[in-house]
Amino acid sequence: MAVLAACTVKNDAVLESLVVNSKGQPVVSLDSTKASPIAVPPASSTDPGSGTTNLSGLVSTDQLNTIKTFIVKVDLTASTATALKNDGGYVIVNGTVVVANIANGQYVAAQNLCTHQPRPNIIFNRTEFYCTDHGARFSTTGTGLNTLGSRGLTVYRTANDGKTLVVFA
Repeated sequence: MAVLAACTVKNDAVLESLVVNSKGQPVVSLDSTKASPIAVPPASSTDPGSGTTNLSGLVSTDQLNTIKTFIVKVDLTASTATALKNDGGYVIVNGTVVVANIANGQYVAAQNLCTHQPRPNIIFNRTEFYCTDHGARFSTTGTGLNTLGSRGLTVYRTANDGKTLVVFA
């Protein structure tokens, strides 16, 4: 087992960065017998009060095309998106957005700019976003998981039709 740590501070009572068991599952602290839960974004829903659709997850192509203001689009069939075919795989799009496959084609996207120090070195490591410069850690919802990540991370909404993934605010 390997543990990567950098820029940890005394306030970080538990070091949990990038710890996985032999099956590749995230573990609680250094107890490799227990897996940690993964936050999964909610599925598509409709707000009955406004009639607007809050798209996320797998949607129809027609629904996907209703998103007019987006941050990036990813062609899931392109060779540049091959990593997104695997659970835990990620790509960095235009240097500004990290897009990851959480599990079974459920995607999450975040700004590729660490809030600890503004550097574009965010990656996705199986269950969380991680800054490779100093070790700031963030959940898939953007919540900081250690002191360096305490300012949180901007996480975007995603929707896809199986061929195209749209990242939007």
